[in-house]
Amino acid sequence: MNTGNCFPINGKIETEALSAVLLQISPALSAESAEDVDKNIDKVFSYIDRATYGLPGFDLVITPEIVLNGFAEKYFLSAVKLNSPQIQRLKDKCKLLQIWGVFGLVIDLDDGKFPRNSALTINADGEIANLYVKTANWIPVEPFTPGDEIQVFDGPKGSRIATIICSDGDYIDSWLEAGHKGANVIVRISDYMTPYQEAYEITNRAGAYFTRSYVLASNTSEIDESFCLFGRSMAVDPDGNIIAEAPVGIPYIFKADIYPGLRDHIHKQAFMGNLQWQSNHRGASSPESGGIGKDKSIYTHRKEK
Repeated sequence: MNTGNCFPINGKIETEALSAVLLQISPALSAESAEDVDKNIDKVFSYIDRATYGLPGFDLVITPEIVLNGFAEKYFLSAVKLNSPQIQRLKDKCKLLQIWGVFGLVIDLDDGKFPRNSALTINADGEIANLYVKTANWIPVEPFTPGDEIQVFDGPKGSRIATIICSDGDYIDSWLEAGHKGANVIVRISDYMTPYQEAYEITNRAGAYFTRSYVLASNTSEIDESFCLFGRSMAVDPDGNIIAEAPVGIPYIFKADIYPGLRDHIHKQAFMGNLQWQSNHRGASSPESGGIGKDKSIYTHRKEK
């Protein structure tokens, strides 16, 4: 089986398809209260309902960044607590439809710190599977308290998912950390704006290529109070090829079928497909290396100064 590069995958592969729906939408309004957050949830649910009719049988739905709040200045007024009725609504919806969901929102962890820009993943049983807090907030615009960990967790159909948020993906370390921890699907939710359309595509495709993982990237499409959010949500395969993509500038829903087990098989081979192994076994094919090669210690940029 050849996935696009010059090294075929050897042997028989049996793996499930993970069917993911990406929502390219904007918030209904910039929320300043719990009632406003409910209005944004209503809009998200209306698009999920469309997907259940038009694209039945999907496993996972993904929203853009902060879709439950919008980019209002008064985040502390609309920040959602984990035990809130709004979070319960998300849980109930996922359980009712038997789907997983990744939702972008501002979370108040009730610890006296400023709210967090977060990605909340809920499983098909209506339980919280993961709460990721954005680690690389956009300076100087975002005042949020940053998180300190790129996490990987078990998802549906053999997936091991890492969620990252918008500017997280501008740093190669975010992608490599997710890949190093074994993610075979990296979900990137964002409110990426013009004039950075090309940077958005480049970082999504490079993140997929360097980790040899699938990337599912859901981006807002609207003009808000300050920026033009261009859309172009996309699904990228482990070779960095865009396999599905939304248009520029309009609301959109699309489905992508991906194969997490294929990524796992790629990483079992010490060939070109497994760049993470190769980077720590440089020159393993040389006669004197014994198939082991050399480590990555030559790379001084990783060392403390």
